[in-house]
Amino acid sequence: MDPVDPDDRLDRALRQLPQPRAPRTLLPRVLAATVELPAPAASGWSTWPLGWRVAAAGVFLTFAVGVWMLFSAPPARLSETAEQAGDIATEVRALWGVMLQPVATYLFVLGISLALACALAWAALEAALGGASQR
Repeated sequence: MDPVDPDDRLDRALRQLPQPRAPRTLLPRVLAATVELPAPAASGWSTWPLGWRVAAAGVFLTFAVGVWMLFSAPPARLSETAEQAGDIATEVRALWGVMLQPVATYLFVLGISLALACALAWAALEAALGGASQR
């Protein structure tokens, strides 16, 4: 005698039921509701309160004047700072090329190898334990 699985019986009974249908009035009601929607409100800078707009314009003007002053006649101190930044960048580039890049390369290769080993171990466990249940 075959055991009767209640899930199979329930599945067969549910498949025999007719598919539910939407009411005939659904589409006209949805279309009517979309026509009655109000137009989206205006958005953007013009909708900000007046105080916020004045403050934003002031910040923008301050920034623009600062950029104009910086590029029209750069102060001597700025030139010195840029030169120091270039020297620091050269030193960091040398440090990276001599000391850090070889270590980073080995760590990257080690990380990829460990990830592949973990994936292989996972696949072996899946195969040994029969994989995921199909029920």
